Amino acid sequence: MKKTFNIKKLSTAILNSYSQIFFSENKLFASLLIIVSFIDIWAGLSGLLAVLIANIIAYILGFNKIAIQKGMYGFNALLVGLGTGLTFQPSPQLFFIVFFASLLTLFVTLALQGILTKYALPYLSIPFLLGIWAIILASKDFSALGLSERGIYTYNELYALGGNKAVGFYNWFSNLNFPESFRIYFLSLGAIFFQNNILAGLIISIGLLYYSRIAFSLSLLGFYIAFWFYYFIGANFSELGYNFIGFNYILTSIAIGSYFILASWRSYLWTILLLPITIIITAGLAKIFAVWSLSVYSLPFNIIVIMFIYVLKLRTSKRQHLTDNFVKQSNPEKTIYLNKTAIEENKSKLFFPINLPFWGEWSVMQAHNGEYTHKEEWQHAWDFIIIDKDEKQFKNTGNNVKDYYCYEKSIIAPADGIISDIFDGIEDNKIGEVNTIKNWGNSIVIKHTEILYSQISHIKSGTFKVKKGDFVKKGEILAQVGNSGHSPYPHIHFQMQATPYVGSETLDYPIHNYILNKNSKKELISFGKPKLNTKISPAEKDEILLKVLNFTPGQKIKVKYSANNKTKELEWKIFKTAYNETYIYCKETESSAYFFSNDAGFYFKNFYGNKNSELLLLFKNFYSVKKTFYKNIQHISSIRPDLFFNKFILIIQDFIAPFYLFLKAKYILNYIEKDDDFSADFIKLESSIQKSFFSKKGQITKSDIFIKENGEITITSQNTTNNFKLIINT
Repeated sequence: MKKTFNIKKLSTAILNSYSQIFFSENKLFASLLIIVSFIDIWAGLSGLLAVLIANIIAYILGFNKIAIQKGMYGFNALLVGLGTGLTFQPSPQLFFIVFFASLLTLFVTLALQGILTKYALPYLSIPFLLGIWAIILASKDFSALGLSERGIYTYNELYALGGNKAVGFYNWFSNLNFPESFRIYFLSLGAIFFQNNILAGLIISIGLLYYSRIAFSLSLLGFYIAFWFYYFIGANFSELGYNFIGFNYILTSIAIGSYFILASWRSYLWTILLLPITIIITAGLAKIFAVWSLSVYSLPFNIIVIMFIYVLKLRTSKRQHLTDNFVKQSNPEKTIYLNKTAIEENKSKLFFPINLPFWGEWSVMQAHNGEYTHKEEWQHAWDFIIIDKDEKQFKNTGNNVKDYYCYEKSIIAPADGIISDIFDGIEDNKIGEVNTIKNWGNSIVIKHTEILYSQISHIKSGTFKVKKGDFVKKGEILAQVGNSGHSPYPHIHFQMQATPYVGSETLDYPIHNYILNKNSKKELISFGKPKLNTKISPAEKDEILLKVLNFTPGQKIKVKYSANNKTKELEWKIFKTAYNETYIYCKETESSAYFFSNDAGFYFKNFYGNKNSELLLLFKNFYSVKKTFYKNIQHISSIRPDLFFNKFILIIQDFIAPFYLFLKAKYILNYIEKDDDFSADFIKLESSIQKSFFSKKGQITKSDIFIKENGEITITSQNTTNNFKLIINT
């Protein structure tokens, strides 16, 4: 059984080694590429041998199995094998050289991975370049290797392969009236696999279109920008076909336009701007390499892509609109759909979660760019007070600090961190007076990350429960509210900053997971910046949701599914990947639902596998669940539209996805009922999926969710067309 499983993994690695050349892991596309590589049978055999050797040796040496299966260690060896097999005559010596050339390429791949990974840069096809150049230069001393004459006597070769039918088909296809630019485009695509014919390029283009509409459109964009640029500057664009350098522009366009950068009009614009530079580099390097009778192959593509990615990483200001993909999916379309809808995950990656520094309900007396203070470089701060039902912040006359409701209330740590600094010993002001000399009053600064600190000021002297250098947990008591510094009456001053000094320039940074109280209505805010005069409170955790949604690796989940008077039982299991990602796996349907969880909520990240899987029902209904309960609050998130629309309409959406999403899906979770606020036995929720087409709202599917304290979850469809009941025991 173990042997079969390893062979399956090796087969996946071989297939992905072919498709990885186009940044893909699509098996059907890979199969088409294998067919293309065998248009010249000896080149195909050499390429396959090289892939086998590279992947098997990588397995034997114990390198990352996930990377091997993705084809990351095989695609460069494949290119070297194809190039070597096409360049030299078939012979035992040829396969002998291919064996050691693939070993060399693998070692170069691993070495470059070790070097470039430190800078978060890809090695692309640099190992192929070093491998093929080494073979070509060394072969001048290898007398047993004869240069290939295949392609010179095309009709003889075709006749030997398929007789008159093969010759007739070749003549028919060659006589098709392709425009010159189309002919060169197909030749350029074929040249990626060392095939000098239009048929190879046509097959690759069909596979590329099947794999990704965005990648296909970018291949055309890249080629035709280069084609028109050649024409505009008066260069001989026939070189695109004769020297097979057109693939540099195709690969550059796909890499910059959709793979390493999230596809958008900005990535397309930069693709257009970078292609003329690629042409200049290609033309210049071709002259240099001609001295050694070498082709530049894919060197220009490597230079431009690696250089541009590195330049983006040197930016001091990270732009959200031209950025690395958060999560790369099986094609650029799915990457767009996921990145534009994975709001909670994206925010969690962008923002370290900072909570409110108090318990209970408080009011925002002064917000960002305040009326009295919070100006210029200190504008991004808040002042918090407590008010009563009459909108007053004090009892009695308010002439004494002890009259103020917030005075001596506990101040808590807004997040885990280390106490960076404490200022103490400043007495409270009398009401209406301020200390302008010691402006900040008693203050505390907490280091949360290397570039993120929080500061809390106007604290009561002598109430600190911590000292400098202490590690504090979120929610731990720090001190008490006072009236020290520039404070006419008791309040909490709270700000975020990038440096560890009291009074540092403030950061425009959101607060995580709080309740906005609007009269009798409550709104749950995941990440937000409280506004002036709003009433807010930290979102309280619900014990049932905390317990039931605490999925851990190794845990088994019993499932009972009922639909159409039929019932079946399943077992799901939770796993963790080498990259610390957790997922629920259904063995029966070979489906996986990836998720992440924190104190605030449980969020599904992505679903892979069978769309008829019962696991997808859990994914849809528990897509984004906050671990808090307030009756009648509503939580809304965007969800991947490709899970809810038919393939035909999705194909149209795919082409324009970088510019506009006209298909959208919204996940809505309503918190309906809780049987007891103090010792609850169950919680009732209602989940909905709302589809929209060009902003026009469409079909809604709803389900009731019943969660028991013992860990049982029951999901019941409200849909008359698709009734089901899913009972999950965690």
